[in-house]
Amino acid sequence: MQVTSTNNPIQQTWQKISTPLSLYWAQRNQREQRLLAAAGALILIAVIYLLLLDPALSGRARLQKDLPALRQQAAELQALTAKAISLSGQQAERPASPLTKEAVETALKSKGLNPQSVVLSGDMAKVQLSAVAFAGLLDWLDEAQKTAHWQVADANVTAPGGTNAQPGIVNATVTLWQQKHE
Repeated sequence: MQVTSTNNPIQQTWQKISTPLSLYWAQRNQREQRLLAAAGALILIAVIYLLLLDPALSGRARLQKDLPALRQQAAELQALTAKAISLSGQQAERPASPLTKEAVETALKSKGLNPQSVVLSGDMAKVQLSAVAFAGLLDWLDEAQKTAHWQVADANVTAPGGTNAQPGIVNATVTLWQQKHE
């Protein structure tokens, strides 16, 4: 006598599947049963390989191939982070140079530029230069912005005309401004 449980649907489904399967298996001779078992085992091994082993092995190979590049990127990122931290510390430690006539003249002379005049008016300085190298002028302005935190409020740069004009030589009037931080 077979007792079926109406409480568990999984058991009911298993019984519905296992009964015909047991009948089918019993009708096969021993040779067919071995062939079916071997085919089932082969299918099971193929499914396990395709679903579990192959993705793991191919992923591992891909990661091993990508690992040197990822390590290099991580090292570059750490170096850039360290540089950014050190630069942010330097900017906070170094106060801006005050915009004075002496500071402007010293900065110009450090770049080999001789001003015709430097006139201060409040927080602005007007610098006149004649016959200076354009590259030197740009270099001085770049350094003044980066190190002294001076900003160019106005600039007038002209190439001198005439027969004696040299390439790269300019006359310039530059107005510098420094914002007061309180």
